[in-house]
Amino acid sequence: MALYLMALAAIIATTGIGIVIRKAMREMVAHPDKRQQIQSRMFIWVAIAEALPLILIVFGFIMIESFTGSVVIPVAITIAVTAVNFLVLLRTFLDVVKDPHADKQTKAMVQTTFFIGYALMTAVPIIAIVASLIAAG
Repeated sequence: MALYLMALAAIIATTGIGIVIRKAMREMVAHPDKRQQIQSRMFIWVAIAEALPLILIVFGFIMIESFTGSVVIPVAITIAVTAVNFLVLLRTFLDVVKDPHADKQTKAMVQTTFFIGYALMTAVPIIAIVASLIAAG
């Protein structure tokens, strides 16, 4: 059960953060004069999107000693969901960067947002995979 809680945390975190980052990248191109405000709101929404996953991670670590099942399924779920969300984020990034209305500075900000978003998106899945390795060992 513990590793499935962590896999659920990874699903919620990567999906929620991915949605927030994709929306922020699109808004930066649509409203380049409000880039800083958009980025500030993005970080607030990322924090909100990570609240429940962090609680699930804590409960998962509390229950990890009693885990007796296979670690393969939770790890596979975590990796698959992270990969799908990364590909969707990458597709949005490439679409936004190709927008002819976006100036060079906006494209640079979108690129920075993409890399920050990717790092934020992979944090909870990495914790879930490390917890699975701990449970397997």
